[in-house]
Amino acid sequence: MVATVRETVKSENGFVLVLAVLMLAVITVIGVAATRTSETESQIASNERQIANEFYNAEGGLIDTLERATATWLAPTSSFLTDGETVASFTSSIDFDGDGTNDATVEIRCIEGTGTPIFNDSADDLPLMAHTGPPPAGSGYSMKHFEVRRYGVTTTSTTGNTQIQTGVYKVFNK
Repeated sequence: MVATVRETVKSENGFVLVLAVLMLAVITVIGVAATRTSETESQIASNERQIANEFYNAEGGLIDTLERATATWLAPTSSFLTDGETVASFTSSIDFDGDGTNDATVEIRCIEGTGTPIFNDSADDLPLMAHTGPPPAGSGYSMKHFEVRRYGVTTTSTTGNTQIQTGVYKVFNK
């Protein structure tokens, strides 16, 4: 008995095998897509962690600089206080966690009215205003006996990708 083409097509022999191979292909495609999505999400999380760590290093350098100001850049023996306001600058690398590697770099300069560049980076983007002035209203300091000096503090993470800049002032006797 010879099978004709029409009988072979109508026959269900081998249908389960074709269906199983087709399902296996679909499941494989879904698995590969899920793996790629997982790898992408993992890379995004890694990048976010790296950016956060850089920000925390720059912020930690800023906090460390401000907390230890009288021991470093505002120390009585520091030339920073006696240099002219258009040339006074302080640069330092900071290891605030004590592991022996630098965590941030700090640059400090006087805020002054001429905009004289001192550093070769964005630390020169400080506002133009008088370096010295009266104490802020409500600060409790007499304008007769005290003055403030304004400074710009820029901290940069070790990679250079994150930079934080803030303005601070210190009250001095006249």
